[in-house]
Amino acid sequence: MCVRLVTKTPHCQESYGPRPYVYTVLVNPERTTRFPGHGGESRGAAWWLAIAVCKPFLLALRKPDWRGVDGIPRTGGAVLAANHVSHIDPILVAEMVLAQRRVPRFLAKNSLFATPVVGWWFRSAGHVEVDREAGRAGFDSAVAAVEQGQLVLVYPEGSITKRDDGRPMAMKSGAVRIALAASVPLIPVAQWGAQEILPPYSRRLRLGWRRTVSLVVGAPISLEDLRGVEGARAVEEGCRRLESALRSMVEDLSGAGSTH
Repeated sequence: MCVRLVTKTPHCQESYGPRPYVYTVLVNPERTTRFPGHGGESRGAAWWLAIAVCKPFLLALRKPDWRGVDGIPRTGGAVLAANHVSHIDPILVAEMVLAQRRVPRFLAKNSLFATPVVGWWFRSAGHVEVDREAGRAGFDSAVAAVEQGQLVLVYPEGSITKRDDGRPMAMKSGAVRIALAASVPLIPVAQWGAQEILPPYSRRLRLGWRRTVSLVVGAPISLEDLRGVEGARAVEEGCRRLESALRSMVEDLSGAGSTH
């Protein structure tokens, strides 16, 4: 199967400086394709299929505003911790990460892997299966993924925000615990605008004009001084730092978003 993908994002070009490019890709379900250029990770057929299906809708529905993307590590494991405002958040974050020649892996509950078509896609895309009832086993799977050099995306709120103003809720400790256990960077990612396309907990898209969706990659959360601290106190302080950083980043975005 041949998929021709055109990536051209003039709206946000000044923010992160990509060059417009065209991919022509032969997709073989049994093989992977590497990014052009330097040191790109392999994409499986599942990711190319997702891009071919989703990209036209993204181009029609939103204007991307990406900032700080140089903060995504070129190589090696890391935890991306993002706020959650809409069901389409993972697609939007994945698009940004893929454009940086990295392949994002999501923490996904095991029930998704049990669904025939969806399960095939999650397994083929290399996402991390987490059995919440298994407790430690799910955590160990996530730690192993980042230790193997994967870029794992975590939504530390645990669900789409339930706040009326869309700001982040209190955050769970998973992202911090994974980063501490694996000694990898913990990178906050703030996003705003997706909820104007698909409101929280809704299944009905708002069609019409293209809405700006902003994604900002922040500086890594400082955890080095916590690695020798007793476990519970280190996690508590790490969560406080992550929550403070994400809240501040989202506040800046939501205020700026009213001007678009």
